[in-house]
Amino acid sequence: MPLIAPIGEAMAQTALQVDDARRVLAVLRDLAMRAEPVTLYPDDGGAPLCGRLVQVVEPDGRIVVHLRAPQPPAAGRALVVAAPEGLRLQFHADLAWQQQAGDLLAGRAPLPAGLLQLQRRRFTRQETPLGPALRAVFQAKGKRRVLTVDDLSMGGVGLRGPLAEHRDLAAGLRLERVRLELGSVVLMDLRLDVCSRRAYKSFLAGEQLHFGCEFVDLDEASQQTVQKVLARMGQGSGAFQDTAL
Repeated sequence: MPLIAPIGEAMAQTALQVDDARRVLAVLRDLAMRAEPVTLYPDDGGAPLCGRLVQVVEPDGRIVVHLRAPQPPAAGRALVVAAPEGLRLQFHADLAWQQQAGDLLAGRAPLPAGLLQLQRRRFTRQETPLGPALRAVFQAKGKRRVLTVDDLSMGGVGLRGPLAEHRDLAAGLRLERVRLELGSVVLMDLRLDVCSRRAYKSFLAGEQLHFGCEFVDLDEASQQTVQKVLARMGQGSGAFQDTAL
């Protein structure tokens, strides 16, 4: 497993500090669902370690990282770096290690208070809040599709669904007459271009596909609605569910 380099000082101006607890939790849950590879850089200057973030234990407010090594590393603070979809993020974690079966090690740490996330997209992406069911409904290739909204920006939307149901959808496809349901807000008759497709395996939901989609000719009224939805999402899931536009 290759090392993932930390975000350097030269890229600090393109990075976003995420301090909202709900957003931090949503990002880490997404990484854990995919068992995302991570590189650990111990604060004591020890050699970097490659592993995977495999679990977020929400009642206890902890993360679990797995790696393989003949013996547990020293407990202590480390910089955890990941690169989901090629966009690096990092946070500090105070890890304590336990030997599992064979050479498998489990490191547990409290949830970080914040993280640093590179933003290379034209528009800043907001992860959708926990709680309300956000989805896109449309017809494609002769079938009715229902996909979960993973993230939203002024430029587009990230959609997720089971690989078994949507394996015939590919990058380059244009989706017509999309109904986008964002809590109490519904946008009708949207057009989306599928710009990217990524398969991953979720421990909870099985094999999944993530589609990165771009809005096509979004009218002014819909743009204003998306702006307001993003503002509410930035205030947290409670504001998102309860505030009417």
